[in-house]
Amino acid sequence: MWRLFFGPKEKKGPKRHVPTQEELEEIWYRYFYETHPRLELKEWAGRLRVFRFCRANADQTGDRDRLMAAFRVSSREELEKVCGQLGITLEELPETDEASAAADRFRIPNHPNLRQPGHLRLFGLPAHVWVRRDKLVVTISDADKPSDVTPRTVKAVEGLEAKLGELAERAVDPPLNDKHCLSPKFYPELFER
Repeated sequence: MWRLFFGPKEKKGPKRHVPTQEELEEIWYRYFYETHPRLELKEWAGRLRVFRFCRANADQTGDRDRLMAAFRVSSREELEKVCGQLGITLEELPETDEASAAADRFRIPNHPNLRQPGHLRLFGLPAHVWVRRDKLVVTISDADKPSDVTPRTVKAVEGLEAKLGELAERAVDPPLNDKHCLSPKFYPELFER
């Protein structure tokens, strides 16, 4: 007698729910407003002209909530001018070959003989300043709660914005071009007056 063998019976796992687009949006908005309610962010949107609240990226370890601004810089002269207006001194680095300069993360792209500003005090506030190929990015978080932005931080940055003068015209909005950034591009309803 012939016996047919089809192999062991496969175990079926529990059905997995795949979230719909509406559910994903609901999850995102719950996360975005988790630390600061919608009304508070609407108030901040009305108070800040250049800096934007940027929510931490939950997928990146060590990311944090912060206030962020970016300023266009297309040449060394513009970079030096913007840094001068912000009170940032650029540090010269010794000349090196192109391959070594590309591997050194602390050299400014397009200007390999200049060092990235990094962590510093900007008008008395702890800040992180980093130069990308076409912009200078300023990040500020609360001095006592470095992973958060507090009303005190927003008030301090308002004072900093008052000192920017014509530099505000160089601002790139949004400084972080994704939905983590509270900007008119991604949250127009919070900027309506």
